Amino acid sequence: MDIFSSSRDNRGFDWGAFIAGVLMVVVAFLLLRHPAKGLHVFVLIFGILSILQGLVWLAGYSRFRAFFARSWVALISGILDIIVGILFLCSYDIGGLTIAYLFAIWFFVDSAVGIAFSWHLRVFSTGYFIFNLVLNILSLVIAIFLIFNPLFAALSLVWLVAFWLLVFGINEIVVAFMYRTRGAS
Repeated sequence: MDIFSSSRDNRGFDWGAFIAGVLMVVVAFLLLRHPAKGLHVFVLIFGILSILQGLVWLAGYSRFRAFFARSWVALISGILDIIVGILFLCSYDIGGLTIAYLFAIWFFVDSAVGIAFSWHLRVFSTGYFIFNLVLNILSLVIAIFLIFNPLFAALSLVWLVAFWLLVFGINEIVVAFMYRTRGAS
């Protein structure tokens, strides 16, 4: 599905998809070429978003107080979000390390859940169950490796985002040309 299309009538070249695709490919190559700077950008974005989210919580506190007995949670959450955001903006190392650990823990939890849920596959197919279990165990081993190697976890996150941007960007460029050829027929 093309989410960046500006041409809904399918007649002609889709410049929106093309520009979005080119920008995604350029950002992907920049991330692959400069992964450390890419991680800094992730930390910067996360820090800014955290501060903005904290401000939203603080702004909503007075409205929550009117109908929610535990509105103090919004106040505390807002303050913590702002503190985390400022901490990330003041120390890229702490922010990068935090993002790396969150990424590794996410993989760990997802792998553990995959192992737990793979047992139901025995009913359908023993071969698929074993295959799925082996892949989830391998994924768990990788997650443990990432937890003990946060630098590699951080770089892996940057690489994954870069490859996603590359694939999605190429797809957008192809879609832009597809509209042109489709409009001609």
